Amino acid sequence: MPAPRHITATKLLVVEGRDAEAFFNALLRHLGLAGVQVQSFGGKDELPGFLKALRTPPSFVEQVASLGLVRDAETDPAAAFQSVCSALRNAGLPAPQQPLMRTGERPQISVFILPNATTTGKLETICLQAVASHPAMPCVEEYFRCVRRQTGRLPADMVKAQVHAFLASCPKPDLLLGQAAHAGYLPWDSPAFDHIKGFLCQL
Repeated sequence: MPAPRHITATKLLVVEGRDAEAFFNALLRHLGLAGVQVQSFGGKDELPGFLKALRTPPSFVEQVASLGLVRDAETDPAAAFQSVCSALRNAGLPAPQQPLMRTGERPQISVFILPNATTTGKLETICLQAVASHPAMPCVEEYFRCVRRQTGRLPADMVKAQVHAFLASCPKPDLLLGQAAHAGYLPWDSPAFDHIKGFLCQL
């Protein structure tokens, strides 16, 4: 589990994984939202321990006015939300009744379940939706059709595989998703990012 870093802002965004941390830092920069610190809690099973460690210092309540948590829905957005709420309660923090709803006073706490708080998926899902009309995407789709024809199988996680294939078509083909976000390879004006933009603006 990554140890919580020193808190440097009154608004704290806790996200799932280093790649997501880089992605959200890039999006916050694009939106011009200063004063938000992003920290990764690692994998989904590490969130309870991370929140307990984050909450332990007496100065936490004084330092943090707003706390946002972001996690992938994977195959069950309701279960993902309940898992985050359970981790919050175990850390002695209030849990909202539903995604996007604020609760508490200091800090105010809100939760966003990717891709849009209600459907299955993950961070890569909205990124794939955002680049759906990119000129490289027909090539990506043909690549996987070829893979299936030649091997009789497809990757277990097609969303991640398609995102990686798209990134391989970019000028710097070895970047991870978060790095690609910083490099400007994602179209931030896509409606696919509207829900998460709204969440960040309300932190």
